[in-house]
Amino acid sequence: MRSLLSALAAAGLAVAPPSQAQAPDPTQQWTLPEGGLLNGSKAEIENAPCCTTSRGAPVRNSDAAVLARLPNLAAREGDTLRLKLDGDRALRLMDCDPQANCDPDDTRIHRLVARWPNQRLYVVSVALYEEQVAYLVSESDGRALVVTAPPVLSPSGHQAIALVSNLMDGVDLEVVDLARNPPTVAKITTMPGCPGASEASMLRPKPVWIDESHVRFEGVSPQPGDNPHTKQLLRIVDGKAAWEC
Repeated sequence: MRSLLSALAAAGLAVAPPSQAQAPDPTQQWTLPEGGLLNGSKAEIENAPCCTTSRGAPVRNSDAAVLARLPNLAAREGDTLRLKLDGDRALRLMDCDPQANCDPDDTRIHRLVARWPNQRLYVVSVALYEEQVAYLVSESDGRALVVTAPPVLSPSGHQAIALVSNLMDGVDLEVVDLARNPPTVAKITTMPGCPGASEASMLRPKPVWIDESHVRFEGVSPQPGDNPHTKQLLRIVDGKAAWEC
C-alpha cells in the first residue's frame, strides 16, 4: 500500500525540483464486497434498514463521538460497524484482530472518521497489523476506495489530500479528485526540493489547505535533523500537482 517503504526512508528519499509530481494509480479502484470480503475486510451489504442506536461492548480507539453525530446513518454493534446505504440497505464492516483469533495478516479494525454529505461518502479508518489505511465508502451502493490515510478535504470539497509520513512506512502522499464521478486517487511520487531540504528529508505529518490550490505541511518531521523551516508547499491545479519554493 505504501508507495515509499521504510527501507527507502532509511536510505533517503529522492528530492526532486519543483515539477509535476502526480501519477495515476491504476491499481486503486472502487470495489464492492464479494465473498464476504471488501479489500480484505470482513464485509457484506444487508438488505435491511440502518441504523439504530449503537450498542454492545465498548471498543478500543472508539468512534462513539462520530457515531453520535450521525444518528440513523451509522451505528456500531460491538466490533461491527454499520453504514446506511441507499435503498434501505447497510454496509457491515466487521473487525478482525488477533484477540478474535484472526491471523495477524488478516487484521482489520474499522473506525468511522467522518461523513462528507456533499460527496455522499463515509470515511473509515482501517487499522492493519503494522500499518493503517482508510476507505472512502459510497453512500449510494457501498463501494469503497482504498486511500493511504483519512484524507483532508479542500475548502471547496472538490479534492482532498491523504498523507502517511513516518519512519516505519516512509512517505505515501495521495490526491483524491472528488470532482470526478466516481472520485479518483493519484500518487504524488516526488519530494520538495526547496533550500534546506536533503536527500533524507521527509514531509511534516500534518497537511493543511491554505486555499483551494495549496497544501502546506506542518508539524514536526519524523526524520531527526530535518530543517523545520524548509518550505513544503504543494500546489494542485486542474488535477496536476507540483512543489513550490
